[in-house]
Amino acid sequence: MLRESRDFVSGCILNLALILGVVAFEWSLVEIAFIYLIEIAIISFLFLSVALFTPQTVDGLDGDLWDEEPTPIQPTALIPPVYWRNIKFVLRRAIFAAFLIGIVIRPVVSDYDLDSGLPLSVGLAIAGIVLFQLTRVWRYFIADRSYRDRSPTDAIDFAFTPVVELYLMLLYVVAPITIVIGSIAIAMNINLDSRGVWLLYLVPMGAVRAWIGSLDPQTDDVEISVR
Repeated sequence: MLRESRDFVSGCILNLALILGVVAFEWSLVEIAFIYLIEIAIISFLFLSVALFTPQTVDGLDGDLWDEEPTPIQPTALIPPVYWRNIKFVLRRAIFAAFLIGIVIRPVVSDYDLDSGLPLSVGLAIAGIVLFQLTRVWRYFIADRSYRDRSPTDAIDFAFTPVVELYLMLLYVVAPITIVIGSIAIAMNINLDSRGVWLLYLVPMGAVRAWIGSLDPQTDDVEISVR
């Protein structure tokens, strides 16, 4: 319970920083989308990487690779051993994640002027995301070498949790708020291109993201199938 509460508070702080970025640094919709997609990419990279170190078998998979003890590959003592069967299992999902993220992030990056470099505020936001996700990796997989009791799907569930998060935000935040605001704008001729309107989206979206971030995908809190 303490770990989930700490994740919830950390998620709230992270999303509060996003809201402050819109207000204080006047981030555009492109910058908000860029930060969010970078966060998804960071989560996918970190937890798919951790999945390579988990020696336990995947429930429901048959075959010689999963019926036998895994063969460790440890090129250096600085990192835990990786397992060949994990590499093949994770690779397919990593390709899918990279393809999906690439399709979504390409139009955002094309509209975002990166030639002049990232604004300092955006860079700090990305650094905060990396730090927050690294602490989650540490708590769930690295501390006390708990990865030794995990299977690849335990880590992959974390990697694909943003998909559930995005679905919930689109269904329960974006769609109903857009209908309400659109109806009001048509009736009262209000300009929707304002940061006040963006906050009507960002505040409940931040609450959803903080709640999802506090859940443990390895329990029944989040149902994800990656097999």
